[in-house]
Amino acid sequence: MTTSLMGNAQLLFFCTLIMTIASCWIAPRWISYLGYALSCGLAYWYQYAEGLGFIYLILIALMLSTYYRATSISKSVLGVSLAVFIFVIYLHFIPGFHNFMIVDKFQVSPNSTPYSSYINVDKVMVGSILLLFYSSLNGSLKEWKISLRVLPLPLLIVCALLLGTAFAMHYIRIDLKLPAILWWWIPTNLLLVCAMEEIFYRGFIQKEFTKAFSSYKKGNWFALTIAALIFGASHYTGGIPYIILSTLAGMGYGYVFVRSNRIEASIMLHFLVNLIHILAFSYPSLMRG
Repeated sequence: MTTSLMGNAQLLFFCTLIMTIASCWIAPRWISYLGYALSCGLAYWYQYAEGLGFIYLILIALMLSTYYRATSISKSVLGVSLAVFIFVIYLHFIPGFHNFMIVDKFQVSPNSTPYSSYINVDKVMVGSILLLFYSSLNGSLKEWKISLRVLPLPLLIVCALLLGTAFAMHYIRIDLKLPAILWWWIPTNLLLVCAMEEIFYRGFIQKEFTKAFSSYKKGNWFALTIAALIFGASHYTGGIPYIILSTLAGMGYGYVFVRSNRIEASIMLHFLVNLIHILAFSYPSLMRG
């Protein structure tokens, strides 16, 4: 029995988003543009995005195009404006988009809090623009090796720190399982969550702050910390424990981004931490009481 609430229209839109984002790595860029245009069409047809939402998307695309060509003070002002604008959209504070639920209060395991998951149309549509503008995605086996070979030790450290802290806070406990929702959770988490978050928090905020602080000693670490704090703050709905855990995670994701200079490294570390969480620990958290 399926646990997904997706109907035919939602499944079509879901698959189109997944294929569009994946195509950025495995297909010519014009296919990604075509896929994004199709995603926009489906979002409008199925009423997941309104005219106002598309105005925001066009505005962000124009701002990004201008930003990457701008210089000096105007570039800084535009960059901060872009970061704030996108951050507010990522927090779902801007109207014009309608997110939809995949699963509602699903009990992943008996002692876990009920799990609900949404397709965040606003985040995915904006994050996809950032991805389409990103100029240094992996395009060769050598680049993928660079991205992946930095992961083992940071993965161990992040899992020990992050999951250990969560365990000490009685937020999770060991819970080995193979959930029925994995068939859609894996592509959703990898491409619609991890990729969309990393392309903004690491691929834009951390990368651009690193450039801004390039003349300062340890400037890259300032940029890493700022991005991690913003990333942690974006998880405010989970309360103080979740903000702390997310900030710690953001430090780890930012570290592998610094080490490899590849956005794929932070995406994969983010995804692997989440995968270990759902497979081996209480998900999303331990039920209290």
